[in-house]
Amino acid sequence: MIRQAFAAGALAAMIGASALAQPSAVHKTTLQSVPFPEPTYNTVTVRALVDHGGTVMRHTHPGLEMAYIVDGQAVVKIMGRPDQTVPAGGSFAVPAGTPHSVQNVGPGTLTILSTYVVDKSKPILTPAP
Repeated sequence: MIRQAFAAGALAAMIGASALAQPSAVHKTTLQSVPFPEPTYNTVTVRALVDHGGTVMRHTHPGLEMAYIVDGQAVVKIMGRPDQTVPAGGSFAVPAGTPHSVQNVGPGTLTILSTYVVDKSKPILTPAP
């Protein structure tokens, strides 16, 4: 009985450690950041790669996001709007402070190129409930 409990506990610990060790489904690279329009804002360009089946969790930005789908297909969920399926070559915009998320629904990696015009005194991304 004690041996089974110990084995179950060890298995649970290994599964938990394995889940924590898994790589993130979203990989972001800042390509450039320019203080414009000065003195309050930064304009930032970011490339995001979202693994197959991955999701960019719900969040907000302290300014406008303009996004272009370079490769793959996404479902974009913007609060107050119907969900939108956006294929490669399509784009979407998110107003400042609006909660949104993006899910990769294509067969491979989703590549998004986003430009943000954001208040430079605030974090570029804030998780949203």
